Amino acid sequence: MNILVPTFSYPYESAQHFDGKFVKAEVEAYAGQGVSVRVVTPHYRGAPEAEFPGSGIEIHRFHYFFPFSLEVLKKPGRPVYQADSWLACLQIPCLLLAMAVTIWRHARWADLIHAQWTVTALLALPARWLYGTRIILTARGSDIRLLPEFLNRFIHARVDAAIDCFGPQPWNENYKKRFSACYLTLPLLVSAGVKGDGMPADLEDMLADAPDDVFVMVYVGRFDSLKMKDNHLPLLLLVEAAKRWEGEKLPFRLIYLGSGHLRPDLQKMVDRLGLGKTVYVLGPRMNVMDYLRYADLGIGGIAFNAVSQEMTISSTAQLLVDCPDNQGTPWRSGDNCLMIKPDDLDDLVAVGRWAMINRPAVRKLGEQARCDMAPYLATSEEGGGKYVDAFKELLSMNDC
Repeated sequence: MNILVPTFSYPYESAQHFDGKFVKAEVEAYAGQGVSVRVVTPHYRGAPEAEFPGSGIEIHRFHYFFPFSLEVLKKPGRPVYQADSWLACLQIPCLLLAMAVTIWRHARWADLIHAQWTVTALLALPARWLYGTRIILTARGSDIRLLPEFLNRFIHARVDAAIDCFGPQPWNENYKKRFSACYLTLPLLVSAGVKGDGMPADLEDMLADAPDDVFVMVYVGRFDSLKMKDNHLPLLLLVEAAKRWEGEKLPFRLIYLGSGHLRPDLQKMVDRLGLGKTVYVLGPRMNVMDYLRYADLGIGGIAFNAVSQEMTISSTAQLLVDCPDNQGTPWRSGDNCLMIKPDDLDDLVAVGRWAMINRPAVRKLGEQARCDMAPYLATSEEGGGKYVDAFKELLSMNDC
């Protein structure tokens, strides 16, 4: 089987660019089942035009503007819909056209197109009409929010199937009710591999002068104001809480892994509050599991998003926000996670203090979460066969 994966984000590990890690987990899962996979994604400065990492995977990065030196829309750490200049905005239709042409060029090779986000599925429809190539869609959330509802309905009605992999949460149930499609219910795929043999060198340095009972918190995600606004993530609030915990002489380290436009503001806040020995703002990391296995508490997850998946698979207890995105889901505060009130510094400080004092109980939360979420998550190695079997069954049918 040949699968074409069009996506606006895909990691380039050599340059420490990790956008689209969740897409990579799926690609590796398919390849692990003997499937040939081609990824097509926009080029950006510093990334190669083609990569052939082995195991039947090819990555092709296409140009979308001429001269190539002026391509500015696609940048590591920033979604393409967050264009930050008039030139970047001008290049949006160019990128969409280039993506459509690139899909069309590779569609004859493919038995199946697995479109990431509804926009790429829309751009793949001409290939389906011309060559009969089947299209499977995974909507990711931002596309449902950003595109008009009628257009998302049009897309869902014309793809061969859409993947229902976001578990029992209100957003997902509402999504399936709003957009009629043939849904394939499958687990979320998580790349759970540990890259190193021991503790990462930078983490080891941060803990070198820490007390033996230090409590390690790891925040993972995009440093993005949209995430703070929509999901109430305590990106900056944690720094204020850290100042209070430090004043209480609590033994902790708070480590940020990620990228985004708020990274400079985050670092300035850490410096202004004099937290340089307890709070560390790192860049993105592909080997998040290498850090999570030494963490007592993970932060940055939302229901079943990619960050939450990684923490769950690693049995790391999570600090979640009691906001609509996490309500009506299998997450239960005090049973398989800790929850804080949205934008409430005092509550965050109190919950964090309790966690540091009750480390064994926190550890049990992570273990319980791994057990509770097992039906909805799978590693690339465990879940790849389920996806490929579902794809083969779809290809063998005239209709879903």
